[in-house]
Order: sequence, then C-alpha cells, then structure tokens
Amino acid sequence: MPRYMLFGLVRIQMYEYYWGHTAAQIELMKIDAPLTVYKARNDKPKPGEKGYTKTAAQAARDYERWKARKEEEKRKGAVVDLETFLTTGEKKEI
Repeated sequence: MPRYMLFGLVRIQMYEYYWGHTAAQIELMKIDAPLTVYKARNDKPKPGEKGYTKTAAQAARDYERWKARKEEEKRKGAVVDLETFLTTGEKKEI
C-alpha cells in the first residue's frame, strides 16, 4: 500500500513492503510455498514423463481428434492467418 504524506502531496510507493516488513519477512514471502505436491506412486508414467511411450492406436486416435478439432475451428472461423495478423493487424481467416 502506498503511504501519503504532507496531506496527500507526497506519495511513497510500496511503503508497506520496504518499511513495514523486515528483510527476513520479505525473503520468506519470496520463497514461501504453501502447497506441497508429492508425486503419485504409479508404475505407469503419464504423458510428458520419462519412460512414457504411446501405442500406434493411441497416436492414431489423438491425430484424428486433433484433425477434427482443427476442422471445427476452421468451420467456426477461429483460425487466423498469423503472418497477416502480425504484419497488418487484420484478422484474415483461413
């Protein structure tokens, strides 16, 4: 919170942070982790973890889902040509 002095003429930003807390309190605020997450004990690795392999059937199914989702986005007009958008700013649909 800012601190106002001299009837509001002088405003000191982050007064509470610098003058209200000690260096130790500020350090604790920076490193405090209120939630501890433990890794689940599961023998099968999940996608993205080391040792995970996908079967051909899973890959084919995921590809079909991805293809259907992209077609749906094109049908709705949600796909935008990125090069045109970045150069001119207009949302030219593909």
